[in-house]
Amino acid sequence: MHHPPQIGANIMHYRKTNNISLNELSKRSGVSKSMLSQIEQEKTNPTVITVWKIARSLGIAMEELIESKENASIEVLRCNDTPVIYSEDKLCTIKINSPIHMTDNLELYHMRLKPGGKNSSMAHFANAEEFLTVISGQLKITAGNHSSVLNTGDTARYRADQEHCIENIVDQDTEAYLVVWFPK
Repeated sequence: MHHPPQIGANIMHYRKTNNISLNELSKRSGVSKSMLSQIEQEKTNPTVITVWKIARSLGIAMEELIESKENASIEVLRCNDTPVIYSEDKLCTIKINSPIHMTDNLELYHMRLKPGGKNSSMAHFANAEEFLTVISGQLKITAGNHSSVLNTGDTARYRADQEHCIENIVDQDTEAYLVVWFPK
């Protein structure tokens, strides 16, 4: 069950944390003291522009006021909501588990490769690395001129800023978890 964010409580939290009076916040934001009071007591829902003005005057991002604090600690991506892509040979199913706002530096994938399935990738950004963990089965990983066979439970770390390939080399489905990391 989703509850609307407690914008008023969040405003009050940031205001008190920074020792700012309602009067002072009103002066800084241009939002009347009575309106601020009503918002903090959750008696009225502020407009987006009002939230923006308050956030700016508190020196924080609007999201900080809108985020529901009890939900902010665990972000869940439900199994049926994850996008799925396929390898060129259609033998490899790749579920994208990364939150969209993190894809600049971290990508998470759950892979299932049918026998003979292969997922080849061009080089990613400079210094990118991949961490591949075999959940079941056996995979051959090739990165540049190097290759290695991974068994169930094994994890490999390799440079992904070169051509690389993940291949199922056994006659059963193989499952793996892949983390792609782009250091800043």
